[in-house]
Amino acid sequence: MARPIRHLPVIQRWDCHQCGNCCTDYWVPVTPEERRRIEAQGWSQLPEFQGIPLFVPYGPWWRRKWRLNQRHGDRCIFLDENGLCRIHAKFGPEAKPFACRLYPYVLVPVGNHYRVSLRFACPSATANKGRPLLDQEDELKAYANGFERWHREMNPKAQALAEDQLLPIGQGDWLPWSDIFIFAEELLRILQMPTLPLVGRWLRILSIARVCWEARFDKVRGSRLREFLQLVCDAAESESAALTQRLGPPSWVGRVLFRNFLAICLRKDQGVRRGLASENRIRLLWAMWRMLRGRGKLPPLQKGLPEVTFADLEKPLPPLPPAAWDLLERYYLVKLRSLQFFGPAFMDYPLLIGLEMLALTLPMILWLARGYLERGSLAAVEKAVQVIDENFVYSPFLASFRQRLALRILASRQETEKLILWYARSSNVVPA
Repeated sequence: MARPIRHLPVIQRWDCHQCGNCCTDYWVPVTPEERRRIEAQGWSQLPEFQGIPLFVPYGPWWRRKWRLNQRHGDRCIFLDENGLCRIHAKFGPEAKPFACRLYPYVLVPVGNHYRVSLRFACPSATANKGRPLLDQEDELKAYANGFERWHREMNPKAQALAEDQLLPIGQGDWLPWSDIFIFAEELLRILQMPTLPLVGRWLRILSIARVCWEARFDKVRGSRLREFLQLVCDAAESESAALTQRLGPPSWVGRVLFRNFLAICLRKDQGVRRGLASENRIRLLWAMWRMLRGRGKLPPLQKGLPEVTFADLEKPLPPLPPAAWDLLERYYLVKLRSLQFFGPAFMDYPLLIGLEMLALTLPMILWLARGYLERGSLAAVEKAVQVIDENFVYSPFLASFRQRLALRILASRQETEKLILWYARSSNVVPA
């Protein structure tokens, strides 16, 4: 029996508005059963599909998988001239591959249930357009029932996730889901403080994380963990307030590591927006080096990035409208409530390292939004969220030990806090 769905993001709306982005930006993996079903639909008999394979292999030969083929311009083979899915139009949504039907929803396995997140790379998710997710609960339950079977078919050797598994914290300690939920409750309580600006909320959360990095949790469980976090949160209130006066700009170490993560999140190696990866390896390596140096023009690691210099992206940010901060708050509430930022949903990242990566997306978004300001402040933040979230938890380059070590260095030096304050500084505010 599939895990039930709990903890829907009630603040989120979504419906497909047929922008076609997901049909041109991603590969669509298919199971053997989906291949047989689509082949039986008779597409190969139509003139426009003559001589064109419906599926192509990918991956190493010893674990070869299949995906939908693409036409010129990396457009899905089933995308018509109006940007609509031919399978959907002819046979209905249930006939499409499961990956197409699920997007942009993300089902996060959490103990004995799923939590729901979304990929904000979808413009409709970022703009909060469509029906409330509460109205789509029945559809999401159906997705949960199909997800486990689809996942087993795509990964036949994968082991089922245990409901009573222990999760790594960050310093060698492991906690059960019941204690992870206590952590999450406290983080959400802070993130929803209406009297504190979003930057201040993140500084307080990171103050708590710094104490937890040094703590040992082998005997701090259940009610004792809750008492410990309450004490830490009380201390974090004054600590985070002092940070804005004590911390200066990010150091060269913080800036280099920050641009390293920016390069990972900006890089796009497939789809119509594919950047230098479509040309040659030398140009791509040179672009990554330029990202680390942070000089000259921003390299085109994907199409559609702003044609600006690094100096332009370092300037103070014009005051953002309340709607832009509301978007960012909604984004982080969805990620935190769903627990998508660590564990099985994020390459088995420990909780504190995943939290550091999630916090780092805030200065990344504000940095990139500077390049899109000609669209308007709200539209600039929307576009920056879409770009950064596309690779967050999905880029294979984040899986390495080196990136986890880089996040640990940022945490130990309080560079993430410095980066948040630096890139949140406004043109009408004196930098801390």
